Amino acid sequence: MHVVPSILDAVTVHAEGALCTRVATVMAAGGRLPTQVRINGLPLSLRTGSLRASVLQGPPGLAVRDLRAAFDVQLPPEVDVPAEQRALEEAQARLDDVAAALNGVTRELNAVKKLSFAFPPRKKDDFQPRGAPLTAMLSLTSLVDAETAALHERKLDLERQKRDAEAEVELRRQRLNEASTAVRGQRARVYRAAVLTLSDAMAGEQGVKLALEYAVSGARWVPTYDLKLPRTLEEGTLRMRASVLQRTGEDWTGVKLSVSTADLERRAEVPELKALRIGRRQVPPARSGWREPPPGLDELFSGYDATRRPTPKPEPLPAPMPQMEAAPAEVDEVLMESYAERRPARDDLMSTTGSFPTVPSTPASAPPRPSAPASSSRAPSRSRGGLPAREAPKLKRRSMDLLGEEEAEPSADDMDASFGAAPGGGGAAEARQLPRLEPSDTLLDYDRLELAPADDPSSRGRLRSRPTLVTRELLALAAVHVHIDVAALVAVSEQEVSTAWKAPSPAWTVPPRQSSPHFDARFDVESRADVPADGAWHTVPVLSVPVGLSAEYVCVPSVEPRAFRTVRVENRTPYPLLAGPVDVTLGDEFLMTSPLPTMAPGATQRLGLGVEESIKVARNTRFDEATGGIFGGATMLTHQVSVELANRLSNRVLVEVCERVPAVPTGSEKDIKVEEMEVAPVWQKRTPLPGETQVEGERAWRVVLQPGEAQTLKATWTVRIPASKMLNGGNRRT
Repeated sequence: MHVVPSILDAVTVHAEGALCTRVATVMAAGGRLPTQVRINGLPLSLRTGSLRASVLQGPPGLAVRDLRAAFDVQLPPEVDVPAEQRALEEAQARLDDVAAALNGVTRELNAVKKLSFAFPPRKKDDFQPRGAPLTAMLSLTSLVDAETAALHERKLDLERQKRDAEAEVELRRQRLNEASTAVRGQRARVYRAAVLTLSDAMAGEQGVKLALEYAVSGARWVPTYDLKLPRTLEEGTLRMRASVLQRTGEDWTGVKLSVSTADLERRAEVPELKALRIGRRQVPPARSGWREPPPGLDELFSGYDATRRPTPKPEPLPAPMPQMEAAPAEVDEVLMESYAERRPARDDLMSTTGSFPTVPSTPASAPPRPSAPASSSRAPSRSRGGLPAREAPKLKRRSMDLLGEEEAEPSADDMDASFGAAPGGGGAAEARQLPRLEPSDTLLDYDRLELAPADDPSSRGRLRSRPTLVTRELLALAAVHVHIDVAALVAVSEQEVSTAWKAPSPAWTVPPRQSSPHFDARFDVESRADVPADGAWHTVPVLSVPVGLSAEYVCVPSVEPRAFRTVRVENRTPYPLLAGPVDVTLGDEFLMTSPLPTMAPGATQRLGLGVEESIKVARNTRFDEATGGIFGGATMLTHQVSVELANRLSNRVLVEVCERVPAVPTGSEKDIKVEEMEVAPVWQKRTPLPGETQVEGERAWRVVLQPGEAQTLKATWTVRIPASKMLNGGNRRT
């Protein structure tokens, strides 16, 4: 089998998992392509059922006929043991030389440190002073200092060389140990592989390019954004980024990266729609993909049975029956019960064609039996076809093994007709066939079928559903001849993959399926990217988003007497913008991180950017309570609000000032009246943006302030209530 190298070319990260595409080039030998090629180096987290292969470039008529998953074991390169042994000996000798030199320098350094000047002994009666040899003392001190400095420098150099020599010895020793076959087997790495079967075709000079696509688990992504604004907030650039995390077992290096909000686990098969007709019920058409076994299938294994099974010993003759003078009817009943007990098992009663074998109503050795009277007490113990009644349920259960769950069981008349003519008919009745049996869905799932072994007489030579515990991964182990616990490695790989979902998401991020539950979108990264399989978040720039930006300042003086910077973001792209955090940069300084909600194409959202200290806001209120009405039966509550704005910025700004007029509860319109008396300038009812909460009674001024301009906003409204009542919480509402 020809093994071809491949490179990871493209990766599409879905909401859960990723879809990888590898490209392999197959070169022709002698003008023809190999029949089977093998692509190694696939990760253990590969999903077997997701393998797909296609021909990207090749001669006409070339196609991939078959694709199977397998395992691949990669060993480290062979090690030259003699060369490594010599390298170890040389490194050890170098270490010994350096250690000896270091010991010599240490002894010499200790000897130099012991050098010191001394005075000759003096006699006890010698009281004459002597001159000190200062020149000699200074010379000795200078010599000791110079030699000590040189020896210390030499010692530091030798200690560094000793550390390097020890590391070299350890490396050589480790390589020599790895040269052992046992140790090398422990260091073998297990990968997945794909075996492709190609159709026969003539190849050109350029070779053939194949694409292998497979799905892996342990990958996720969340969207993030970067918004750069100037100081004037007049324009800006919004860039979309993707934070990707993956633990798939292979590094994505230089791949064409794409991110998608679609669910990789969702089935995309085209449903089979059944026709709805009004009228007489018709027999459903035969399902395609099913072929009954050929006749004579059991005789195919006759030679195998003759060699595998010993010759059966002849059974002893049955003992003579004690009651031979019985009536012919009673003798016939005894023989029929003996025949039923010695008949084959129920698995052999039904052939693969869906019909039951014809069983004679009486044994060949029994004499003809006269018709029994209708009042016989033993007649109900037999079925109409000549078999005991207790065998009929077994035949019915066996017939259901090949039926689907929605198929009806054959009727009793059809089952009796398949056994033969009804007794007492006098002549050969016409045998009626059972209705055609339809296979169940499990027999049409070819990927999960297996051929039964020859040792199983009941199902050999036939396809059957593979047990759920036997997977393709376990079947592929038959081609691996290395003593490695592959099941344990696969379990460890799945455990590592599951850790990708335990990693905490970045702040303010929203999973793609949560922000886009009703639509799917795909975003392609502008350039190739690298994402290592280290289980950490890596941010990749995706694209620049063309959006419309308009700066506004919003102020709610009754809650907070400060103005807040906001930007209206309009999505001008044909695809949606998912919810996620936005890193806002104002000028050259990082301003803040703000959450951005999901925006459909053409939608507009408001993005908050914090407080603007250069816009001053002051709110003053006045409240008057008076008696009104014809006879003074009403209380007039007058509220006056004055808002002063001052622009200290160097550019023109648009400020939206929000106020709230009291709202009359439902059912109290007769007792409470709210009238807006004087408003300057005119305000209007505020229309919230999608995603914002509607506030009842909210009003808004939209004022344009020039640089250095100040303006005063005034509003007056009156609340009229009966004189005998009071508003809950007090009459004052400012």
